[in-house]
Amino acid sequence: MNKLAEYIVKFRVIIFFVFVALMVVSVFLSFKVKVNYDLSSYLPKSVSSTIAIEKMGEEFEQAVPNTEVGYPVRNLAEGLAMKEKLQSLDFVDEVLWIDDQLDLAIPLELQDKKFVEGFLKGGIALFQLTIADDVDVQEALSELEELVGEEGYIRGEVVEESFMQRAVSSEMTTIIAFMVPVALIILLLLTRSWVEPILFLLVISAGVLINMGLNSFATDVSFITQAVSSVLQLAVSMDYAIFLLHRFGDYREEGMEPKEAMRQAIVKSFAPISASALTTLFGFLALIFMRFSIGKDLGLVLARGVVISLITVFLLLPAFALLSYKLIDKTTHRSLLPSFKGFSRVVTRIAIPVVILALLLAVPAYLGQKSNDFLYGGGKYPKESRAGSDVAFLRDTFGDNMQMALLVPRGEWATEQKLVKELKAQPEMKTVIGYVNTVGTGVPIDLLPERVISPLVSENYSRIVLIADSPEESPETFELAERLRTIIDNAYPEGDTYLAGANVVLLDMKTTITHDLTVVNGLAILAIFLVIMATFRSLVIPIVLVLTIELAVWINLSVPYITGTPLVFIGYLVISTVQLGATVDYGILMTQHYLDHRKVMSRKDASIMTIQTVAGSIIPPAIILSVAGYLLYIISSLQVVKEIGHVLGRGALLSLLIVLIVLPNLLYVCDRAIEKTTWKLRMLPDRPLSSLEELFENEVA
Repeated sequence: MNKLAEYIVKFRVIIFFVFVALMVVSVFLSFKVKVNYDLSSYLPKSVSSTIAIEKMGEEFEQAVPNTEVGYPVRNLAEGLAMKEKLQSLDFVDEVLWIDDQLDLAIPLELQDKKFVEGFLKGGIALFQLTIADDVDVQEALSELEELVGEEGYIRGEVVEESFMQRAVSSEMTTIIAFMVPVALIILLLLTRSWVEPILFLLVISAGVLINMGLNSFATDVSFITQAVSSVLQLAVSMDYAIFLLHRFGDYREEGMEPKEAMRQAIVKSFAPISASALTTLFGFLALIFMRFSIGKDLGLVLARGVVISLITVFLLLPAFALLSYKLIDKTTHRSLLPSFKGFSRVVTRIAIPVVILALLLAVPAYLGQKSNDFLYGGGKYPKESRAGSDVAFLRDTFGDNMQMALLVPRGEWATEQKLVKELKAQPEMKTVIGYVNTVGTGVPIDLLPERVISPLVSENYSRIVLIADSPEESPETFELAERLRTIIDNAYPEGDTYLAGANVVLLDMKTTITHDLTVVNGLAILAIFLVIMATFRSLVIPIVLVLTIELAVWINLSVPYITGTPLVFIGYLVISTVQLGATVDYGILMTQHYLDHRKVMSRKDASIMTIQTVAGSIIPPAIILSVAGYLLYIISSLQVVKEIGHVLGRGALLSLLIVLIVLPNLLYVCDRAIEKTTWKLRMLPDRPLSSLEELFENEVA
């Protein structure tokens, strides 16, 4: 490590220009990143909804309706005229309306009222559009909005994807634009130089930019990854730069000349900073073991970001610091943080009550976070947006149109007719469109024109289109999907049926993600436990540290349960690993200082001194991580991103409080066990106490 540190210091100017070149290239590459907005594409290939979608694509060139347009009409003629206009749009493959299913020569009053009101109600005509998969959804939506004007209403896939694209592309710039100056202000106030914060941000921003550029080499990244990865990388890796530059400052205060001070800082900081980075890295890497592969997408980008940030801190920061140390010296100021002397003494005096309270909170917090109500989709639109108001109006007028498509074996017409009848009988079912009940089996299928049968019959399968009055996501949504699967399986006990639809996808997503929770959390905890155990060569220390941070995670994730707020499950899963991996760094730093102080102090004095020396180092990155989360929450209009931000912002503050208040006292109480289970650890002998009661009495006194 000494040799490497010498090379870094010696070739600092070359390193500086290499990173400048990498950053310039990364700027151009970042514009070529492809973003995936389809959550269903991250489901395992083996789940039934994914198989159904693939089979549908193989058998039928024409997709099922995926967008709805509502438009005010005074009569059927106006409705037919609007249908013709919609059909003329280049990106629209097909438009379904009431005339495709009913004979309009017969008065509507004499026809099935439930069916009619699915297409025409309250003077609003509702058209079912099939929009091609390969279109530019933002352009398509703009054309639709221009055609129907302010009096029209649109909902469906084209609205969802366009809304997400606009949100990710515009809001990320806004979030970063707020994040950088806010982080700069926090660092200016909480560090000891007016120049140091600029170095921190430049170095970490370089790592973020390089990571963003590398995303262009992937096939695509999810919209969640694109929305949160840059902010999270900046926030979780800031402490690496802070720790290294603080160590550099400490050695300079001891009288070392700048180059030697930096060389020593690199050598002495490498192990603790690398250990901190490894815990964060493994926390993120645990996400790649999710069967729901959005975890792999996000986990790899964040893990790579940690590695890149670590490299930039040890290569680029020394170059910056040695080029600007004179400016750092001229702009030093007192940190606005207090000395924490009074705080540390108060915290240590209440050691036993704090530990008891933490243990009492652990069980209900754990049970609370396990009992949350979850959402498994991407969430809702903001109420003030056009998308939100359009969806609300169409829901109030026509209900929730859940569209599904079912493939059954071709040629078994009697079985299909019986199934269609049973599907129609379901209370939520509004429309059932199949070959047997629209074209009919009276005329041999070979004599019918291709345009008539191609949407409903392929070489091997019949396709039945279903529209149900079912909300996008609720317990009733999942119950309907399960009930339909049971009905279909009973009708075709030999199988070879395929059901696809948003509710079916969400049901598979729920099953997959719920299974992922145990795997991801278990792997994250195990990996971090092993890293801490190897770092400290101890059995008790990793238990203490992991339990401390997990307590903060449990309390954080139990808040939605207490407030009765549903939580997007993807956000829950991400935060349960991100908060653990990102904030365990604070615990490692606290523990390392405690052990160092225990070599020359009693455990009480060591606990007091640890809080005083560590608080100033962990408060800035914790506040920055919290601010990053709350900026995501305030600015983003995507519900899943908002919730990740909200929970992360709150979690960072909780982790900070737990590390500052609970961890020193756990180390204090477990002092003897730590010494006995840590290899070659020698502490200053402390006066033995006969019991916890005596310790409690001494503390009260």
